[in-house]
Amino acid sequence: MTKEFKKLCGQIRRSKKYKEWKEKIIKRDNLKIKTPNIHHKKPFNEILQENNIKTLPHALKCKELWNLDNGVTIKRGEHQILSLLERIKYFTPGFLYCLKEFLNKQDN
Repeated sequence: MTKEFKKLCGQIRRSKKYKEWKEKIIKRDNLKIKTPNIHHKKPFNEILQENNIKTLPHALKCKELWNLDNGVTIKRGEHQILSLLERIKYFTPGFLYCLKEFLNKQDN
């Protein structure tokens, strides 16, 4: 990731439109979380790259970036875990089994 790309990501995340997008998702999900985080179902960086976004004005016009269906409210710790998992390209069957068992225990 280049310095320019990181700078652009920061500009977008600090924009008024980004803050409004996050607030709409938090309101929609209506979860009682002290410090809610918004997670992009389709990664933020991927949207920027696929739409060849190089400037803030271009980002502000990108409909996919502001799609409310692409965001979900989660807790901060959950967001950190998801971000780490998204960086892994391959999961072993054993890991997936353990993860499914863990999630099944959470449902009970």
